[in-house]
Amino acid sequence: MNPLAGRERILSVLGSHLDATTRGSGSCVVVEGPFGVGKTQLLQAAALEAADRGLTAVVGRTGGVDQPTTPVHLLINFLRRALPGADGLDELARPDSNPFWLVDRIGSLVEDAARRHPLVIVLDDAHRIDDVSALALRELVRSLASSPVLWLLARRPVPSSVLAQHALDWLIDHAAVRLHVGTLDDEAVAELCTGVLGAKPDASVLRWAERCQGNPWLLKNVFRALMKAGQVVVLDGTASVLTERVPVGVRTAIDRLLAGMSPVVRRLLEHGGRSGRPFTAEHVADLLGEPAGALSAAAGEAVQAGLLRREGAELAFTHEVIAEALRHGAPAEGATAGPALAVEPPRPGARDVRPAPPASASSAVTPAVPGQPSPAGDRNDALTARAVSALACHGDDGPGALARALRLLVTVGRHAEASRLLDLAVRPGPDAVAETRLVLELGQGLREAGCHDLSAVLPRRTPARQDGCGPGAASVWDGRPAATPDSVPCDSPLWTWLVRALVAVDQCEEADAVLTAVMEEADRAGGAWPESLWHGHRAELLAATGRLEEARAEAESALRLVERSPSGHAVPARLVLARVSTQCDDLATASEQLRLAEHLVPRAPAADRTRLDWALAQFHAASGRPAMMVRTLIDVEAQASPDPLLFSEAPTAAATLVRQARQAGLDAEAEQAAAFARHVAERNPGVRSLRGGAEHAEGVLRDDATALHRAAELHRLAGRPLAAGNALEDAARVDQGMGDRSRAVQLLESALDLYLECGASRDTARAQKKLRRLGVHHVRRLGAGRPKSGWESLTSAELRVVRAIVDGRTNREAASVLFLSPHTVDSHLRRVFSKLDINSRVELTRHFFAHEAPAPVPAGASRSGSTS
Repeated sequence: MNPLAGRERILSVLGSHLDATTRGSGSCVVVEGPFGVGKTQLLQAAALEAADRGLTAVVGRTGGVDQPTTPVHLLINFLRRALPGADGLDELARPDSNPFWLVDRIGSLVEDAARRHPLVIVLDDAHRIDDVSALALRELVRSLASSPVLWLLARRPVPSSVLAQHALDWLIDHAAVRLHVGTLDDEAVAELCTGVLGAKPDASVLRWAERCQGNPWLLKNVFRALMKAGQVVVLDGTASVLTERVPVGVRTAIDRLLAGMSPVVRRLLEHGGRSGRPFTAEHVADLLGEPAGALSAAAGEAVQAGLLRREGAELAFTHEVIAEALRHGAPAEGATAGPALAVEPPRPGARDVRPAPPASASSAVTPAVPGQPSPAGDRNDALTARAVSALACHGDDGPGALARALRLLVTVGRHAEASRLLDLAVRPGPDAVAETRLVLELGQGLREAGCHDLSAVLPRRTPARQDGCGPGAASVWDGRPAATPDSVPCDSPLWTWLVRALVAVDQCEEADAVLTAVMEEADRAGGAWPESLWHGHRAELLAATGRLEEARAEAESALRLVERSPSGHAVPARLVLARVSTQCDDLATASEQLRLAEHLVPRAPAADRTRLDWALAQFHAASGRPAMMVRTLIDVEAQASPDPLLFSEAPTAAATLVRQARQAGLDAEAEQAAAFARHVAERNPGVRSLRGGAEHAEGVLRDDATALHRAAELHRLAGRPLAAGNALEDAARVDQGMGDRSRAVQLLESALDLYLECGASRDTARAQKKLRRLGVHHVRRLGAGRPKSGWESLTSAELRVVRAIVDGRTNREAASVLFLSPHTVDSHLRRVFSKLDINSRVELTRHFFAHEAPAPVPAGASRSGSTS
């Protein structure tokens, strides 16, 4: 077996189990230990040794960036290879298979195959396994105990309330051997240093090694980062380190590590690291405005994982290297360089900010540094400045819309993004009256949201003279946003946060104006810009307003551009496509897009994780897994809470969680979801969709028809037809339960109208089924009666594009009058040409006149015949 520094004893034990398997005996070994001690490397070494001994090895890892692996997945794949002619293998892969029959059948087939050829099953990160798979794992290990099957499982300690941990604990108590992997001793550390550096370590190297406290993962990443930074010198076969400062590359590795933690643990560690001293979970909870219980549970998980240690009532980092990397906020590799920000310890009672994780060079927005140009950051700042300017001038309510957007960002913990947008919003400008009004409205809105720290600095960020043209303006601004103590790099271009916040506060027209301004500025400046990201956020806007077909087309436009964009820019589009596919009952496409998005999220902005969790939860709900749906977002027993951003961006999230939680008997989770929605709505009282979301959740929780009717009206006024339909459907259920059949029918028909208009086929089918149960015949239908080709197959969105093109507009002109992007118009036209089996606009015009009268041409509209 390949030797690993300091792991000879464990490798010997694993070798003895491989020998026993070769002789026909079965066993199970659970390798456990804190993060970074080398569990994965040990399993890899064992798998290689198994292959060398002629054993069949099946290797997988749960919770990976690709499709999560389970014991059932591993064994089905193995059986396809080992028993290619066996009957019924295709039945095993069916998602609706009975899990008990499935485990029994797989166990029987594996037993037959293993008796012909002994088998080693390697499953890394077993603590991430889902509940059903955890039970399957326990049963499979038990049933195959007498067969030549060796199970090698690795786990990291997590709270014992997780069912996967219970299953693994049961295995250790009844059927498995536990191998604990700890930190390395001094001799092994020196050996590892020699292997990484290629030279004998001197005292400076060993001092760095001591700071890593025997953790091999940390040792390797620290020394590799030091070498990459040119801080390691080898002279006469001896290596020396030239610095005492943690290199930037360590933060990159830590970001990857934290990406594998739950969101609440990440927030605890990031804020704890910034304090620079021991801290308490309660203090971080106060800073974040989160329940103390959730942060206390996160502290327990971090301690079990080996990241934190307890010092009386306080918490401290086990490895000071990690604390230092977090404290200095070094950007990830490839990010735009920026100054190290000195962060003072928070004042008692003051609100803290959630630090945004480092972003890629293409999306980071960081302060400019003399001598260190940051073209990507400068470009995104220019796009954002143009967007803010367009918003401030967008009608009479532009300043108010901006104030509501900033207020929302602060209330959901995005203080850094709000602060940077505020900097750009109050730049001096030629219109002193408009600027003064903007500052006043921003100040009032931020004070009402409890954002006194931001509202207090508004005067300091405003030019000394009211006309904004005096010398004070230049000295304050110097052409850049003012730096503030709590400014940290944002994890996405600022304009994307502005768009997201505007949509969340129901300012969709303003969000569209911002997107238009961003595209115009990008066209004016020329060069590369995050175009696929733009289309993804445009798709989000369309989906929020119920324009599902247009949202799908916009998302597809984004995905056609990913080859010339950073891969993480595809995440918003993929998640929109997944959610729209779920709503349109296309679960195969939804599953594929979710798999691809999960693969990209570790390289994308951290806030995309919130959207991914919501898309996954919706998929679980559509797949008939209510408990899994709820626990994707909320788990009271494990004290796992969702990001407040979810309840601001998805107004139906709370009601959906309550509905699914009640179905699964998770009453505590239902109560918590409703409470989260109330909290977000109360802090943003002027936002109809948030008030509607809170009323909707409360109505489902209490079976309160009045609250559900209020929710439907609020969603309708906010321009959220799908959310309004969901509330009407829930109200119909309550009225039906009270014996009012006619009222239930009326409400369901109203909901059906909204679903039909949006093209939400899954919701439509559900409402139709409920109406038929109530004895309503001749229910209107969507999709089923629409042919696949020909003029009648065209959707309403496609017909709008056709009319614009027949009127003589170019793609860009059509996009402008329809509030679409040129890529979306192009996508619609390709679909239309395919459905009609035509190749030219002339043929399209003939079809149009054969089936419809042409739409009237607005006065002054262009009739250019260009086909661009």
